[in-house]
Amino acid sequence: MNRNPRFATTILAVLITVVGAAGCASTVHGTGVSAEIDVRALDTGRFPTAPPKIATRLDDVGYARLEAARLADAVLSPHEVDPKYSAGASARVHTDVHSVAQYLAEPTIPVLLNHGFVLGFSTGSADDVLPLTTAAVGSRERDGLNVTVLRFPDATAAKAAAAELDAVDFGLNPENVAVNLPKYPDSRAHWRPSVPTLGSTTAHGAYVISVLADSRAPDINRLVDATQKYLDAEVVELDKFTPTAVGKFSTLRQDPDGVLVRVIHDKGVVPAPDGQGEVVLTLRGYLNYVLDQSGRFPVLQRAGVDRVAVTPDAFGFRTHDDAAATRFVQESAELGNAVDRRAVDPPDDVPGALCVQDYLAPKDAQFRCFVAYQRYAALVLGSRLWETQQRAAAQYALLANSQR
Repeated sequence: MNRNPRFATTILAVLITVVGAAGCASTVHGTGVSAEIDVRALDTGRFPTAPPKIATRLDDVGYARLEAARLADAVLSPHEVDPKYSAGASARVHTDVHSVAQYLAEPTIPVLLNHGFVLGFSTGSADDVLPLTTAAVGSRERDGLNVTVLRFPDATAAKAAAAELDAVDFGLNPENVAVNLPKYPDSRAHWRPSVPTLGSTTAHGAYVISVLADSRAPDINRLVDATQKYLDAEVVELDKFTPTAVGKFSTLRQDPDGVLVRVIHDKGVVPAPDGQGEVVLTLRGYLNYVLDQSGRFPVLQRAGVDRVAVTPDAFGFRTHDDAAATRFVQESAELGNAVDRRAVDPPDDVPGALCVQDYLAPKDAQFRCFVAYQRYAALVLGSRLWETQQRAAAQYALLANSQR
């Protein structure tokens, strides 16, 4: 096997608890509402409290990224197929062949180009830490799956691409040996007997499903079973998915449900999708990006989260109802190992806000606060406690102002 699944790091999966501080008061736009706090009195510093502006049109790449984010809803995290894969590795949309080459072997790029690659999505998870980054001789330290789903113009192109993708990868190492998948006789698969990984390529309609299975020991039966179990579930999801026609991508909207404009944007403007953020995902799409999938997925499910707005430093969650949003904040605050975080004060006068300092998080996301208003919850990340508190207060005010 010569796959190259280098995984993009994300800050989507975070352990959450309690944060707070103080700061200079500022004027907040909005109105007071009976039986609610007057959000104009909150300490929001320099941060905006009105809904951000959002463009009505995007360029071709932006629209392709929206369609790839839609595809994410049809690509199962391995955790959904087998709960033992509890640790998410990464997820990424693909709108160009070079990003795909970060997951498949680079020599496969001409195959993608020759058969009209449209877009794709990658995900991965394992039963411990991250799945493999490079194949190595002997046993490994985890069982995991890395999956890339690629869209082509039609079933004919996908079938031809699947065969050639496998042939190119197979030819990269003389030790590769062909393997049959009994339940998927048209699939192509191969491995190196000294390396406990199995790569497979399966055409399904206009899609190619590439699965790289990783195991602790070179047990081909175990690898085949894991691969087929995933394919059994994934082909069903792809059959349910209705892709947007290539010529119709411009009909897509960046924020069709009004969730992204409920998330704080410091400059008051929602940027175009950047390939990882500034999009709205379904719960399934978001799960692909989460690190602690076994811990966070049940919390998200209990809250009935159906939409997640993703930005570099804040996230918005649409839950089932007001009570679910409140419970989501409370349960999220208790996730993770207590020794890896420290509870701190939430922002003053923000009802139900909870914040935490996470010792394991990157510096720019070390502090994070959760707030909720009606059925919406939000997570705000920051590097400085007082500033994160102000952004959280502004985020709460934004949620309140968005309801009026």
